[in-house]
Amino acid sequence: MEIVPGLYQLKTPFPGPALPYIIPYAFRGSDGVSLFDAGFGTPEAIEAMTKQLDDLGYAPKDIRRIFISHAHPDHIGMAGWIKEQSPDCDVIMLEREWQWVQDRWLDNTGWTKLSDRWLVTHGVPQEEIDAAHAAGALSPTAPRVKVGETPAALPAGPQGGRNGAPPSFFEPDIKLQDGEVVEFDGWALRAVWTPGHTPGHMCMYEPNHRLMFTGDHVLPYISPNVSLHADQEGSSPLSDFRNSLKKVADFDTWRALPAHEFTIADLRARCNILLHHHDDRLNEVREAVGDGLASGRDVSQRVKWNTGPFDDFNIFMKRSALGETLAHLRYLEDEQRVRRIDEGERIYWEIVR
Repeated sequence: MEIVPGLYQLKTPFPGPALPYIIPYAFRGSDGVSLFDAGFGTPEAIEAMTKQLDDLGYAPKDIRRIFISHAHPDHIGMAGWIKEQSPDCDVIMLEREWQWVQDRWLDNTGWTKLSDRWLVTHGVPQEEIDAAHAAGALSPTAPRVKVGETPAALPAGPQGGRNGAPPSFFEPDIKLQDGEVVEFDGWALRAVWTPGHTPGHMCMYEPNHRLMFTGDHVLPYISPNVSLHADQEGSSPLSDFRNSLKKVADFDTWRALPAHEFTIADLRARCNILLHHHDDRLNEVREAVGDGLASGRDVSQRVKWNTGPFDDFNIFMKRSALGETLAHLRYLEDEQRVRRIDEGERIYWEIVR
């Protein structure tokens, strides 16, 4: 589908029931094509990408640059395959996101151990974590790479994990700062740092057509996961997310182009809806603390989830849900509406009356 002259919305399949597809955007150029996001590096996604590029008169070897909104597998997973097809293609992301990739994904063993301890600290039984490890549910299957390793050194074939496994990573060709502009083929894309969903999430603004590419930061129907994780203790990702919503809402935008679902006609209105949603969720989380002390797991069990009860989640979903609960508790702590009680091996929360 053509959004404006020379800009096309593509679709690549999402390998799971949560969402049907990822939406990349293709910019037609004089010497090739540029992409904003791509999708998983699965055979199905690669086939869909190849077919849609062919419909536009291009092949994968014609991809000149790919902008990565953030480093989750459904956004960066195809980048390794694209570099194999078009070695001169520039992979572009925010430098802050690349730092997060190095801190977390390139030392996944260390991060997994940290995350296991963090889960226990916030109330998840060690026996449940041990059972998940025994079943292989917490063992990443994607190959690990070192910083600076090139795609040619990676195993052949598509890159990008399922079931929480991260894709293989290589250092981006261009690492942007907030506000930097990339110009090509008559387009001028301005990097907009929007932390919250990930620490270095990047939206991009195109002023000539008043377009905001929102990645996962602003979606038209669902709210992206905003979680506090083991390597973020002391930070407030929900505060970052809310500030980032206000930031993109201030742009003069005709259309917002997200990575899932459908085009957003009124970005400011959608940002306000998301802010109100989290206001309601903050109240729900505070009430779920109840009387006395409650762990993050206790609170997660008491609030409502669209996908079912917390206790029915697999370990990955529990970690994500717990992280979202803790992001709200951390925000409530800053507002002095709850108090964190650190007992060393366990952390609890109580309401401030």
